[in-house]
Amino acid sequence: MKNILIIIPFLASISISAQNISKINSDFELSDSLTYETEVRIYQGGGITNYSSLFRMFKDFSENWKAEFYEHYAQVDEKTALRTEKQTLQSESEMEFVFLNLIRSHILDMPNQSEIHWKLVKRGDIRKVKTIYRGEIIEEFEIVSTKISILDGEGFIIQVKNRNKSNEFQFSNPKGYLKHYPEIDELNYMNEILDLIRTEFHIWEK
Repeated sequence: MKNILIIIPFLASISISAQNISKINSDFELSDSLTYETEVRIYQGGGITNYSSLFRMFKDFSENWKAEFYEHYAQVDEKTALRTEKQTLQSESEMEFVFLNLIRSHILDMPNQSEIHWKLVKRGDIRKVKTIYRGEIIEEFEIVSTKISILDGEGFIIQVKNRNKSNEFQFSNPKGYLKHYPEIDELNYMNEILDLIRTEFHIWEK
């Protein structure tokens, strides 16, 4: 019996990494760890540009909700200097409502995309095929599966804390993978999280 996996790749790019995160935090004078008991950070990056961004939502020590958006243009060479921008955001709904919707989308329970890689495969057919080995005809079964490997687009690293519970996970190209694997819960929840942020705060809409 053989298990044959056919991989269909797309264009490659570099996703956001821990090194990118530390650089962004340093340039904006943010700590690498979450500051508040209730806080969400979503780092976005990828593609071939020097651009990355950070959405941050938290409840401060006065129990007031705040949301911020950081844009980071890394220095490429001597002609392209570092540029950073920061803005305060307002949500369409109350931020407590927004945060509870994030909890509802399992932001505190989500795994890394690497932990569900076995799901990102279309189950194949089982076929009985004939092959010739050392002059003899051999019949055996094969499982032929197909895997889509999308390497071009956005990557996201999410950090969240809600009092005594915290989580960190990362996904690449969740919208692209969802088109191929709409039945996977984790992809649906990840896209729910991002769609909520886009709708409520009007960022990452392009």
